[in-house]
Amino acid sequence: AAIWSGDFFAAGNLGNLVNRVLPLALTALGQAFVLFAGRIDLSVGSIISLATAILATTSNELGWLAIPLVLAAGLACGALNAAGVIWLRINPLIMTLATAAVVKGLAMLLLPSPGGEVDYGFYDLFYGQDLLVGWPLAVIVAVFALAFIMLGFTRFGRRIYALGSDERAAYANGVDVRRVEWSVFLLSGLFSAAAGIAVGIKILSGDPLIGDSFTLDAIAAAVLGGVALTGGRGGVLGVLAGSIALVLIANAFNLLELDPNLQQIAKGLIFVVALMLFMRGAAKRAA
Repeated sequence: AAIWSGDFFAAGNLGNLVNRVLPLALTALGQAFVLFAGRIDLSVGSIISLATAILATTSNELGWLAIPLVLAAGLACGALNAAGVIWLRINPLIMTLATAAVVKGLAMLLLPSPGGEVDYGFYDLFYGQDLLVGWPLAVIVAVFALAFIMLGFTRFGRRIYALGSDERAAYANGVDVRRVEWSVFLLSGLFSAAAGIAVGIKILSGDPLIGDSFTLDAIAAAVLGGVALTGGRGGVLGVLAGSIALVLIANAFNLLELDPNLQQIAKGLIFVVALMLFMRGAAKRAA
C-alpha cells in the first residue's frame, strides 16, 4: 500500500488507522480472554451495536454519565452469557448466539434505524484531528499493557490459561472454574461496550447493526494473532498485531481503490489460512 499509494504515510491516514484499530482491538481482546479460557463469545458485535444505540440516545441528556451506563450494559450482557453457560449449562456457542439475538433486538427497539446523536464534545476531545498520537493510541497502549500484566504475571491470568488448557486438571488443582468463566465473559462484555463507545463517538450517532462485522473480525484478529480456538494458548500482543493487520488490509484496499466487497473475501480467506496453519502446528505438536 505504501508503494502504490503516496497517502499511506500521511499523518491523517496514520491517525485514522489508529482510530480504526481501537474498537477492533478492544473487541478482539475481550474475545481473546474468552478464547484463552476455552470458550467463545458470539455476542460481541451485538453488544457494540447496543452500546452505540445507548450512547446516541443518552449522551446529550446525561453527558459523560452515558459512558458508565454503556459500560454497565456491556457487563450485563456478559453476565447473561456467563449465567447461561454456568447455571443453565448451555454450550457457550449456543448461549452467546442467543444473547446476540436478544441484544440485537434490544438495540433495534431502542434505535430502529441508524440515527440519534452523540454529543460532539465527545468526538472533539477523544478523536480531535485524527492524530497518530492521541487518546485512541493512549487507550490501546494502556489497556493492552494492563492485559499483558494480568495474563502474564498474575494468578488470575494463569487460571485462565489453565482452564483453557485442561478444565479437569484446572479444577483438580484448585481453580474456581465458575469464577474464571464469570470473569472472562464479563470482561468480554465490558470490552465490547468500550469498543461500541469508540464507534459511537467516531460516527457521532448510533446504529443497531454496525457491530455485526466485528464478531467475525474479532475472532479472526485473535486467531491471526496466535490465539487457539481450543483455549490455553496465545498472548495479547498477538491479538493487537492481528487487529492491526486486519485494519491495514482494509486500509490498503481503500487506498488502492479496490472493490470494498473484496475486503470481506480477503478477511475470510485470511481467517481460513490462519486456522489451517494453527491446525497444522497443533498436529505437529501432538505428534
